[in-house]
Amino acid sequence: MNFVKGSRQLATAPVIAALMVVGLASAQIPAKDQASKSTQEPVSSQYVGAETCKTCHEDIFNGLQKTRHWSSFLKTKEGAEAHSCETCHGPGAEHVNSGGDKTKIFVFKDQAPEVISKRCLSCHGLKTEHANFERSAHATNGVSCISCHSPHFAKEQRRLLVEKQPQLCYTCHTEQKADFSKPFRHRVNEGLLKCTDCHNVHGSPMPRSLRAAEEQDAVCYKCHRNLQGPWVFEHAPMKTQGCSSCHQPHGSVNPRLLMVNQVNVLCLQCHTPTATPNTRARDSIAPGTPAGPVHDQSAKFQACTICHVFIHGSNADETFMK
Repeated sequence: MNFVKGSRQLATAPVIAALMVVGLASAQIPAKDQASKSTQEPVSSQYVGAETCKTCHEDIFNGLQKTRHWSSFLKTKEGAEAHSCETCHGPGAEHVNSGGDKTKIFVFKDQAPEVISKRCLSCHGLKTEHANFERSAHATNGVSCISCHSPHFAKEQRRLLVEKQPQLCYTCHTEQKADFSKPFRHRVNEGLLKCTDCHNVHGSPMPRSLRAAEEQDAVCYKCHRNLQGPWVFEHAPMKTQGCSSCHQPHGSVNPRLLMVNQVNVLCLQCHTPTATPNTRARDSIAPGTPAGPVHDQSAKFQACTICHVFIHGSNADETFMK
């Protein structure tokens, strides 16, 4: 009996030793995990919610409720939970616990323009309208999203603009403001057109952020459909240079927004027989320009369009007379 009892004690000794090792290891792991948890607080506990923000920023809270952002911030976006004010400003727990320390939260006005725009584009960059903003003239000149938009106190609710068009654009584009005050102009000041009807202010692959290529002038044809064609006989500048080869798009002192006052002077900028040492007179003028006394331009107020009435294009006559 004693032999059996001693054998059982010897057999259980390794098991007891193994359990002691496991016990020591398990006793150490929670302590290590606890230290790790103390330095890595769960993300969900870092958000305090909009009602907490309201206690100090009630005016901003009330302004935000009137905007389109408010309904978006209460929904999930791209599979991630939205957090109202903290969707843009980041988690606010440290900001609140520190008694309102601004360094503990993202404050837009204290950031560089590219940092501000990058944060806005984290949501808006997926839209076609904003896809080229980082390459736009506005971005390269230090204009950020909040230079034109106010998420809290917008004067124009649809786009959250700090000022309505065109006054907002005029704060920088003073030359264009003067153009729209000329006798002949597109009716932007009257509110019938907006700058954004022709320009994508967030950036475009086209020059001057136009919404279409200049050689196609699709942006002009949004209104001037009767001049679009296609024509059997096309006036070459309509395709090569676009409408701006003859017209000033914003405003002009000349009727029909023309570049110069007299129509024949405008036409003769291309259709003039001039010779150089290396060319003949007929080779240096626009193709199809006839010569002869019938085109004597000595009459001061003679206009080419008296005869060439369909100057933008024709389906019947290559000289645009009918």
